[in-house]
Amino acid sequence: MTSFTQQQLHSAIAELDQALESHKQWYKGLLRILICHLPPKSEELMPSSHLYCGFGQWYDSVSTTLLRQHPSFLSLGQAHEKMHSCARTLVQLTSEGVTISTAQMDQFERAQDGIWLDIQALRHEFAKIMQNQDPLTGAQSRAGLLPWLREQLALSQRGEQDCVLAMLDLDHFKQVNDKYGHLAGDKVLISTVHCLQEILRPYDRIYRYGGEEFLLCMPNTTIEEARIVADRICQAVSAQRIPLGNDGETLQVTASLGVAMLDSSRSVEDAIDCADQAMYAAKKAGRNCVVTEAQALP
Repeated sequence: MTSFTQQQLHSAIAELDQALESHKQWYKGLLRILICHLPPKSEELMPSSHLYCGFGQWYDSVSTTLLRQHPSFLSLGQAHEKMHSCARTLVQLTSEGVTISTAQMDQFERAQDGIWLDIQALRHEFAKIMQNQDPLTGAQSRAGLLPWLREQLALSQRGEQDCVLAMLDLDHFKQVNDKYGHLAGDKVLISTVHCLQEILRPYDRIYRYGGEEFLLCMPNTTIEEARIVADRICQAVSAQRIPLGNDGETLQVTASLGVAMLDSSRSVEDAIDCADQAMYAAKKAGRNCVVTEAQALP
């Protein structure tokens, strides 16, 4: 999720709100058919009825990558199709003058409730990400750091995945602020996060840990793989040419990184401290380099 901006998250939430409104309008129409015995539209009785309602048309036309790539998006579509199957049965019974049983109505309502809950859960997830985003850089803030890392640690303890942390600190950042001003410093931070997002995967996380410090979390990654990624990050950060103004002047910065496992034998806090100590070892080694926790041991 770290690769999505506030605007993209706003767009995803707006699309979900549109989906809820479309579904609400369809549901009102269904109640009129069932209660007032209004004649149903022909598509309500078709096996593909889920494609013709407002929600189905919305689902088929969603362009927001954040929604399309979300694991819950496919299951939402399947739940919607199942609900229409239940609704189709109710419409057929009503059209034939047959009384709908309590069990049939309950089955439809459970499917209907599932749609609402799935959409609301997605909306809540995106809103929470927005709330926890650093407004300057778009990285995650520290507010949700420990709970999420504890979830990843639990997966590691069950042997379901490896997970690696990397602490990144921009070298001599205070000198950037002192020499060029805080606006230039802000540009460096924003550019650096964009640089990280280009390299990391969508499900990796970037947390703004301090002023110019970022904690990177890479699930399903070994320490060897993380070292390779960290080296790429180090090179990419130093390759940046960050424009300072309209006169063509640019600024170059470097970063030091420390890499450590989110190890099942220790706490999240201890793992963060190990990554931090490895980062300081990278500083002592001359900066603009990567040090793993094993290399940082005395």
